Amino acid sequence: MFYGLENTQPEVAAILGELVETRQFPSAVLFAGSPYSGRMYAAMCVAKAFDADITSTVIISDRNHNYRISAALRLYKNAKNKAASGFLKETAGTLLKQYHGALIDSQSSSAKKKFSDAGECMDLLNELDHTDEKGAEKLAASLEKAFSSVIDSAKVISVGQVRDIIEWCSTSSLEGKVKLVIIEGLENATESASNALLKTLEEPPEKTHFILISSNPGRIPQTVLSRVRKFVFSDFTDNEKRYVLSSIFVDPSKYGSIEEFFIQYSGIDDRLLSESAVCLVRRKKINLTALISELEKNQCWDRFFQHVIFALYEEFRMGMLPEEQVAELSRDITEAVSKGKAFNQMKRLTFDYVFFKVREVLG
Repeated sequence: MFYGLENTQPEVAAILGELVETRQFPSAVLFAGSPYSGRMYAAMCVAKAFDADITSTVIISDRNHNYRISAALRLYKNAKNKAASGFLKETAGTLLKQYHGALIDSQSSSAKKKFSDAGECMDLLNELDHTDEKGAEKLAASLEKAFSSVIDSAKVISVGQVRDIIEWCSTSSLEGKVKLVIIEGLENATESASNALLKTLEEPPEKTHFILISSNPGRIPQTVLSRVRKFVFSDFTDNEKRYVLSSIFVDPSKYGSIEEFFIQYSGIDDRLLSESAVCLVRRKKINLTALISELEKNQCWDRFFQHVIFALYEEFRMGMLPEEQVAELSRDITEAVSKGKAFNQMKRLTFDYVFFKVREVLG
């Protein structure tokens, strides 16, 4: 029932399996843990266990899909095998389920076009199982073009999306199917969005289950947390990382983590991001033109901010910066990134703030 998850999160898989089999699955659960610990995969396993198809599963997420889709497309183009096509469908499915008809009402007229573009992506993905190696190259190019019009910059969860979900949940399900709502990143949502969701969790609709996915559940309102059952996902061990990467025929010895695989395989110049972050913290000259070009091309702003925080703590570890200064700067950067998401602020503005804040504090 939870094949794959049993090899990476065995304790969670066992409990989820028992809850599904005994029909005691809670109306709302929280999958908490670090990114790349299998939380979204577990949510998809739950959907399969409930036989919830694309019409009865909705995802709202603030994740950056750009480099994930790029990595999956590149893997498919290189490997052209069943494992690669399955990985591409799985990765893309997380994005495309956000273009569910239930969410279209809250969109602007320009954004609504993306819903029809998402349908084109789905049609192309369905061709993966019927394309030979010769046609794979052409199909990959078509998919790359189609996804370019669908992938959007990561946006905070809005009250409009939550209201659309609530209305959808209140309607009768086709053939009595279970409805599954997956919400990733509620900790970064607006207060009004969290409050709107709370009302539904207090009186959940029949045959509807909510799965919240969070890397920082401490920032989710306590009133919401009190109405969900929490599952903690541990970070992957080396063996679990090897299992995941080997399952898609990727050499696990080349990557230190699952995230590193996605970053490098997508074509992001992670060395440039890392070295630029170190130069920023050490007050050395940075090639801003090259850095900003890379950030805009691959939309890897958050990855750069991670590198800055890591570089700050490395300087503290080596005795070059005081702990209080590092802690304060890290909090400021984290808060700036969160506020930027909350107000759908351009990433370049957050970058400018982080850049000048670090330079101002460190001199």
